[in-house]
Amino acid sequence: MDMKLTGDIRCDFEKVTAENVRLKDRILGYQETISSLRSSLKAARKSKDLQRADYEELLAQKDAVIKELENRLAHELALKGHDGTNTGTPTSQTPIGKKKVIPNSRRNTGKKKGGQPGHEKHILTPPQASTVTETVEHGAGDDGFACPDCGSENFAPTGESETKYEYDIEVKVVRREHIYYYYRCLDCGTQFRSMIEPQLKEKCQYGSMVQAVALSLLDTVNAPVNKTGMFFAGMTAGELAPCDGYISKLQNRAGQTLVQFCEELRLFMITRTLLYWDDTVIMINTARACFRFYGDETIAYYTAHLHKDMESLDDDSVLALLTADTKIMHDHNKVNYNDKYSFDNIECNQHLQRDCQKNSNDTCHKWSDDLKEHISRTIKDRKDAIDNGASAFDDAYIKKFNRKLDKILKSGWKENLKDPSNYGAHFEETLLKRIEEYRRNYFLWLEDFTLPTTNNLSERGLRGIKSHMKISGQFESEKAAQNFARIKTYIETCRRNRINEILALQRLCEGNPYTVEEIFTH
Repeated sequence: MDMKLTGDIRCDFEKVTAENVRLKDRILGYQETISSLRSSLKAARKSKDLQRADYEELLAQKDAVIKELENRLAHELALKGHDGTNTGTPTSQTPIGKKKVIPNSRRNTGKKKGGQPGHEKHILTPPQASTVTETVEHGAGDDGFACPDCGSENFAPTGESETKYEYDIEVKVVRREHIYYYYRCLDCGTQFRSMIEPQLKEKCQYGSMVQAVALSLLDTVNAPVNKTGMFFAGMTAGELAPCDGYISKLQNRAGQTLVQFCEELRLFMITRTLLYWDDTVIMINTARACFRFYGDETIAYYTAHLHKDMESLDDDSVLALLTADTKIMHDHNKVNYNDKYSFDNIECNQHLQRDCQKNSNDTCHKWSDDLKEHISRTIKDRKDAIDNGASAFDDAYIKKFNRKLDKILKSGWKENLKDPSNYGAHFEETLLKRIEEYRRNYFLWLEDFTLPTTNNLSERGLRGIKSHMKISGQFESEKAAQNFARIKTYIETCRRNRINEILALQRLCEGNPYTVEEIFTH
């Protein structure tokens, strides 16, 4: 801004001084404005950063929610795909609307179902004349029987006949009377009676056959206690109707009688060179408990415990007594690898194949399908080799198997690392590590055809208790579960050695059960 000077030094000095003051005030105003603008800019930038951070946090939360929903969807799809081929789900629990998968490892021969050409038809054979217990003659009678052609009732026998046979069961109530005589010693005068069997302690009681059938219904058919009494009442037209209390006491008495038998069987069992074992969950008085199987093709040894833990295994006193010469088949029970045990472990390949199928369903990765197929093909080759008299694969075949296995596992790790965010990635990593760590235990059957490939024998042994739980729901006490286990041990071991179940139970109820020595020299 131009300033006009007058030439008067004093006057011009005052003007200049006043102008300087005014300019300084303006500069101060500008500086305050600049400072305010800078503060506003700083606050705006800080607000922008906060808004950006909030926005990014919201984005992260949105991505997390999306990922969680994706995982939940993947989880539900995986659960929907679970069945008997990829998990331990029984076929009875197949969801409505889904095709039931029946596990079957047999080969398709291409033949039609049913009897094959040239196969002998199985029919009942007529009994010999001397064994016929009842003869029923069917004549014309008085019911309006007439000639089928003309309707005449004027006819006479020709002397010819046609015979049909029928096998049936007749339930007959036996009312058996036992008389025990008294005697007097002619030397000392002592009076005594002939010996009464322990099972006849009451004035009147049910016989050993009634007791044997009741135990069979309870422990094999899995009939409830009240239905067992109803069965007898129905079969005998109400003449025999054991009460619930009697049947419960019968179960308890039979279980206690078998304590010594089970101990002898346990000591006999631990001398075997190959055993199977597995356990499952049961309910005892509304709490989860454990029911366990040990055995082989001829032995079935059951135990029951309140807890599924190392302490219950120690109580069984089976695994700890096995030597290094014994091989144990199981479903990857890691407790088997405890340092306190000496036996050699073999793992179930059927469970491994189920895990492979589960991984394929969850991750859509190819390597697990390849491994499942590789195992199935090798097991089929083993069956062919056994049919041809081989006892093991040769070294060349085993090397070829291992090369293929190495290739599959390498592919598995590559797929896992490439897709770390996959819903099933963690399970897949665990599965790969397990196969690598326990590789020898899974595939020892390649070197010895006497070793099994699966633990199906244990699973079949435990199938009955699952049916029992569906019907009865639970055991009232650990003692009741243990009694069931002992009776099941006796029945199954007798059956596996071709001893009639009812006859075996009848001997048990008479106080003279089969001994281990009798069973295995039968």
